[in-house]
Amino acid sequence: MKTTIVIILLVVIAGLSLAVYRSGSSAITEISVLHDETEMHISQPKAVEILPLFGLDQQNGKWNGAQFRFKNITDVSYTPAKEANIGTANQWLSNEYDRANDVNQFEASVTKILSDAQNDSVGKWHSSIYLPFANELNEMSRSNATRRILLVYSDLMENDPDFSFYKEKTLNQLTSNYDLSKKVFDTMMPLQNLNGIEIHLLYEPPDVISDGRYKIVSAFYKKLLEGKGATVTISANLN
Repeated sequence: MKTTIVIILLVVIAGLSLAVYRSGSSAITEISVLHDETEMHISQPKAVEILPLFGLDQQNGKWNGAQFRFKNITDVSYTPAKEANIGTANQWLSNEYDRANDVNQFEASVTKILSDAQNDSVGKWHSSIYLPFANELNEMSRSNATRRILLVYSDLMENDPDFSFYKEKTLNQLTSNYDLSKKVFDTMMPLQNLNGIEIHLLYEPPDVISDGRYKIVSAFYKKLLEGKGATVTISANLN
């Protein structure tokens, strides 16, 4: 009889332990920001718009993990990243006060990264857009995060001495010969499977000419990225 009671107690304890374990959060949101500093008229990424995407301000969401990465788009192909991270936590095994402090520290780090970026020099003769864009997406394709979001603040106007969208022939080719344009980009860096990645192309054209160019380039990127499985949204800002 005692043996039976002990077995029952062990089963109950194991069940409760499993329930607590499963109730622990394991969701992770990863957000990467690419900010184009080669163009004067680019919207600035704002913490007040980006932080809510992590969901850490929600009652159950505060136990989730979050990963933030920021890179500038410049006239060179690769630039250093600035990062901030907060791991997941089990709400039954963690201190709520300590967790609130961890969340505040994470959000403060993200806010500082974005604030410091506004002091970076703006305006370059050339723009390397695709390579940092593709490199970041390929890195995100290998991520195990539950939700992956890429925010691209750029006019997307590639401007390399050998390949420039400011050349009318190259720009028009994006619509007249999509396959040839895609081949050019694939030669520079092929994209991996982008299933599950959300991409926001964010730009508010300052004039009619810029607007016309952006419509062509953003439409090309949308087709290219969705062909790899990504979800693409084109807008002036996140709101």
